Amino acid sequence: MKTKKSKNKPVQMPKFDNIMEQIQETRLNRSDRVKLNAKALFDTLSRTKVSSIEVSFNGCGDSGQVEAVDYSDANDKGIDGAYVDKKMVAGSLEDRCCHWDSKKGEMVERSSGEGNVRAIVEQICYDKLSASHGGWEINEGSYGTFRFDIAGRKVTLEYNERIEDVRTSEESF
Repeated sequence: MKTKKSKNKPVQMPKFDNIMEQIQETRLNRSDRVKLNAKALFDTLSRTKVSSIEVSFNGCGDSGQVEAVDYSDANDKGIDGAYVDKKMVAGSLEDRCCHWDSKKGEMVERSSGEGNVRAIVEQICYDKLSASHGGWEINEGSYGTFRFDIAGRKVTLEYNERIEDVRTSEESF
């Protein structure tokens, strides 16, 4: 009886040095994308009545998400997100992601290119968190707020990291 030879090549584990290089490269790429997307977002929103954006996020237990995105005008009056989110941000880059292609029977990479306002705002937030606060969603996690000042072309991040503390003492008497 003949046995079939496996067509699969043995998986090579990456060297630790290469992993650290890849992590650093990914952080730099995300930092660059934050700058590019922020510029494109400010350019787009400078032609609207949106004056500021406030984004709250929360992460813990190995999961994290943007919880709210609120738009305001110069008088600090709320603006309907559905109106703003219809606008496309020219020159922006949404994240590449993978999805299962059932026809091909494999994972394929998809880059969606330019995104709408909400997608790019979230992309900026996730990229900044990953680049500057890797693991923001792990264990106790973190929470905070991004504030986008459209006229000032500046984003401010208030970042709060949760820390579990244990104090132990032992006494003999």
